[in-house]
Amino acid sequence: MKRSKRLKNIMVLAEKKEKDAASALGFLQSKIESERQKKQQLKDYELEYHDKITEAGRSGISGSSLRRYYAFMSHLNDAATQQVEHIGELEQQVDQVQQYWLKTRGELKAFESLVERAQKDERLQEDKQQQKLIDELSGLNYTRRLQSSGND
Repeated sequence: MKRSKRLKNIMVLAEKKEKDAASALGFLQSKIESERQKKQQLKDYELEYHDKITEAGRSGISGSSLRRYYAFMSHLNDAATQQVEHIGELEQQVDQVQQYWLKTRGELKAFESLVERAQKDERLQEDKQQQKLIDELSGLNYTRRLQSSGND
């Protein structure tokens, strides 16, 4: 098997790694966007709930209702904090996957270059072999002509 063919097989594996890394990167980026939307929804809900309780407070609110309000707001704040932490973790994963993708992309480019160089070398070698064969055939024809002109 030609060197370029062997390298091309390895390059196909490198392409798969690069595509898998790009796919993982895209997935994580869309996951981050989804989590950011969830964070915004929590914030919007918190504001909406706060406005409702403020409105209810204008007309008077019981102490137990106020405690439930503060407990619920505490849960919303905890959820928002967890969401921010989760987004931070996802962003770290994106950084890691992005570095991996860049590495696999570099490897792929290197293999593409090696395959091109191997194919070029093989073409040059084939051209040399063809030229050598042509030279040999020309030499044989010349020798035959000399021999046939000497026999006449």
